[in-house]
Amino acid sequence: MFAAVSVTAWMLIDNRWNLHDNPIASRIALGYFFIMSAGPYWMLYDSWHHERKLTRKMWLFFVPGGFLWYYFEVYRPRLEARKNRAEHNPL
Repeated sequence: MFAAVSVTAWMLIDNRWNLHDNPIASRIALGYFFIMSAGPYWMLYDSWHHERKLTRKMWLFFVPGGFLWYYFEVYRPRLEARKNRAEHNPL
């Protein structure tokens, strides 16, 4: 994780790599930083929306990439359980 952040930060900060000289790599780096900054806010919103109280999971907001754990361990099983209930109860 640290290596990916370092490489993308280098791509944006280094003067030779800007949006005009290398547009594809710069846009990939910008997209990476957007996902890494939007993910924790989504996780915090979803966690608060479903539990309505502060839990230990919400501290993952401060961990880089912590929302990925939340997605695979909390969000996806919840979606699969909802999907299984809908298959068994068609009404």
